[in-house]
Amino acid sequence: MKKWLIIGIPLILVLVGSAIYITKFYPGKEVKVVKEHSTSNEEQPVAEVDVEVDENENIALTNEAIKETHDRLNSLVGWGKAEKFSFKSNKEKLDSLYNDIELIIIYAKTDTVKSDMQNALDALEKAMKNEDINGLIVVHRIVHDLDGYLNDNPLDGKVWGYTETVSGNAKKALKYIQ
Repeated sequence: MKKWLIIGIPLILVLVGSAIYITKFYPGKEVKVVKEHSTSNEEQPVAEVDVEVDENENIALTNEAIKETHDRLNSLVGWGKAEKFSFKSNKEKLDSLYNDIELIIIYAKTDTVKSDMQNALDALEKAMKNEDINGLIVVHRIVHDLDGYLNDNPLDGKVWGYTETVSGNAKKALKYIQ
């Protein structure tokens, strides 16, 4: 019951806040409220919103998500932190990272970025399953190369060569995954 309150209340607040925001800032869009079946006797309203997203905005948001993912990987395994990394104490962060990469794959517009992020997801899954730090390093190198390329930022000047998008092939990433 406590877990439901901790998860449910913020989720409902986010949904209601999103519906209010969208109706206020996108008044020309169609918004309707429907009733969703619930396990309790009460029915909860859920907003269905028809919102068009500009393709350039979507690309910018995807690139920003890749940058943020790279920053998080830097904080976990970058710059010598891999040697002290603990899978047990970072399980929640890795689960969150996994979910974020799944979302990036959904919203990415180019096939090579989708493929590269799928490789990152596969490497992350293998690394988590086997508690293998080398897999996290592969994920970091994939995202590092994409961040530098997609955000026009040379970062540290290093290209690891783990992506189809940047290097033309992902053989290094695939070698770990397979």
